[in-house]
Amino acid sequence: MDKLRSGELLRKTASFFLAVGLHALLFLIQAGGYWGTGGDELGYTLIQPRLVEIEPVRREVRAEQPKGQVTPKPPAPPVEKPPAAEQSASSAEQPLTKIEEVHQEKPAPRETKPEPGEVAPEASPADVGRDELEEVLEGSTADAEGEVTAEEETPAAPVLPALGRASGMIGFIPSFTFPKNAEHLGVEGTVVIEIYLTPEGTFLKEPLMLVSSGHRVLDEHGQRLVNSGQLRFKPASEPYKLQMEIRYFYNPENGKYEVEPVAVGEAAYLSTEEGGA
Repeated sequence: MDKLRSGELLRKTASFFLAVGLHALLFLIQAGGYWGTGGDELGYTLIQPRLVEIEPVRREVRAEQPKGQVTPKPPAPPVEKPPAAEQSASSAEQPLTKIEEVHQEKPAPRETKPEPGEVAPEASPADVGRDELEEVLEGSTADAEGEVTAEEETPAAPVLPALGRASGMIGFIPSFTFPKNAEHLGVEGTVVIEIYLTPEGTFLKEPLMLVSSGHRVLDEHGQRLVNSGQLRFKPASEPYKLQMEIRYFYNPENGKYEVEPVAVGEAAYLSTEEGGA
């Protein structure tokens, strides 16, 4: 029982000292206005509340200025009408109809009929020549435009590959013997023959002799040599032609007469007149 009383007394004493410490602490805070003395420590400042009176906003009322009075304009004086005589004279001076001017690109010369007793003016030759020149120029311009349109409408022909040298259109050429009758006569010469061929490389028509050798026996032998079919020609895109020289000569190296067919010049496509496309 005594222990309980002593513990209660101790609790009351501790509560008393605690209350006294709190009051002392509050007193120090009120007196100093801060907590602690160090610069880095947290300071505490009491802010005293104050009442601030706000004055009401004054509105200035501006008196409206009276608008200026509008003074009425005086009536315009009446317009005096001119006399009837002046009006009739002015109306007589004005034309009754209005002629509109017509603008022409090329104004034609006006024909005026001469009055009795006057001589009609004749057109100068310079004016007549100028008119004829303009008509000729207009006609030539129209013809040129028609030719241009006709050329534009005509489709362009396809471009064919070039054939190149005539020697490139002939295959292997065999060796030919010199004609015996010409060898006994001892004649020489060169025959030039033009050959017309189909796209397949066959004869389109009879070969044409362009240059004679001067000896009938050589000319006939040259034609038989070409028509014999021993020469082979290469195909092409369209019918074409080439020239061949058949040379008859004496070869002193072996002491014999020889025949040498040679393609010369360029191979060319046949025209429409020659049987081409």
